[in-house]
Amino acid sequence: MCAEVCDILGAGMAKLNDTEIGKLRWDTSKRTRTGKVPGYQSVNDPEVGGLHLRILPPKATTGQSAKVFWLGYGPSTGRKFYRIGEFGNGSWSLKAARREARRLRSDFYDHGVDPNKSKRKRIRDAEARLTVGQLVEAYLQEHEPAWADSYTRNNRGHAKRLVAAHGGQYAEDLTRDDVRPVFLRIKKATPSQADLFRTFGRGLFNWALDWKRVPEMPNPFVLERGNSTAKSQFKIERRVRTRHLEYKKGEATQLFDLLSDYDNRSRSDAQSYLTIAWRNQELREARYEDIDHGQGTIRNVAPKGGPSQEYTSPLTDTVYQLLESLGDDHIQFRKGPLFPGQARDGRGNLKPITDWGRWRRVISKDARMPVCPTEGHITLHDLRRSAITWLQQMGVTVEDRTIFKGSKPQGLTERTYSQGDRLDIRRRCAQLIENRIRDVEAGNEKSMFDQWRTLTRAAGSAQ
Repeated sequence: MCAEVCDILGAGMAKLNDTEIGKLRWDTSKRTRTGKVPGYQSVNDPEVGGLHLRILPPKATTGQSAKVFWLGYGPSTGRKFYRIGEFGNGSWSLKAARREARRLRSDFYDHGVDPNKSKRKRIRDAEARLTVGQLVEAYLQEHEPAWADSYTRNNRGHAKRLVAAHGGQYAEDLTRDDVRPVFLRIKKATPSQADLFRTFGRGLFNWALDWKRVPEMPNPFVLERGNSTAKSQFKIERRVRTRHLEYKKGEATQLFDLLSDYDNRSRSDAQSYLTIAWRNQELREARYEDIDHGQGTIRNVAPKGGPSQEYTSPLTDTVYQLLESLGDDHIQFRKGPLFPGQARDGRGNLKPITDWGRWRRVISKDARMPVCPTEGHITLHDLRRSAITWLQQMGVTVEDRTIFKGSKPQGLTERTYSQGDRLDIRRRCAQLIENRIRDVEAGNEKSMFDQWRTLTRAAGSAQ
């Protein structure tokens, strides 16, 4: 592995200082001897043997690369590596890293002290009395490599709140009486964040107990007994979001007029959500390879319910044309995500966007965005709910609406005896929604359900 990643950059650090190291960037043109994207790119220090700086691939969200000092030691065969620490941000300077590397080399070559074994021993010795701050940092270091950027960012926020309140306290001494005031302060401002803070804390201490980082103790983030009353101040009321485009208020017209001032991609995002009605992640990760151009369909290969729940959705003419407009080449020759982000995978291919950032950061804050006093602006996922609501308004059955949105129909008759072609059902539903989109664009949103209201009144009169 070392041959695959080491010495990617030829320059050494002899003439560098902290300012110059701060200017180093990830070189996208560099490859390993086998042609792969390296796990890191290193700059060797000729002044201290084995000391090198590893430049990690940039994060998708920030575009910034972490730079970490490492020391290689021991024989060239089976060489070992020790992580000294990250450069900058008040952490390690080049001068301090060289000083530490010299100390570690002396301990190893003169006294036989392996730095990694010594570090593990220090950790074991400190385990009995870790502070909350130390425990949190150990937890984050172990788990962050496996977390998505957004999840890492959120958990860092929860960690910051906990450390600010009790970072210097010994973790084994933390009790729910300590955590409760912090939880209630967060709940007063943002109930949903309080619930996530509690979830983070429970995970932190469950991990600490499993791995003996703290002695056996009650989890301090279990804030109440299991049989607590429903009125407990530590319960978070689960609010079911019902926000959708309200046709009587002309909200779809408002939204489409707003999007017309942006680009085709924003309009494509919205109309795709309405007519395909996939979930957030499902649509974000959709790929051109999943489109059947002859049939005019797209396959949901990663539904929420897992691979066994894959299904095919129709692409209406309008949505297909919108997808065509997202690129300059012919749509049938395209590969990769429909909605690519800036990050690339290990083979250099673009990865899909990690969230609808432009909608959240820019479009949702536009003064023309439809806003509800209780549930706020329209999100992209609200368009999925709007589509199902429109179908309900047009008298489409619950069973067909369930099939359209990719869920399992309930009941013996629906699941066992009703074996109609589900693609045909989804195609009918998608066409009904596209027709309503055309009504909106023609200025007829407030009257687009009149024919179904008339039928309902007529049926009521006949009775």
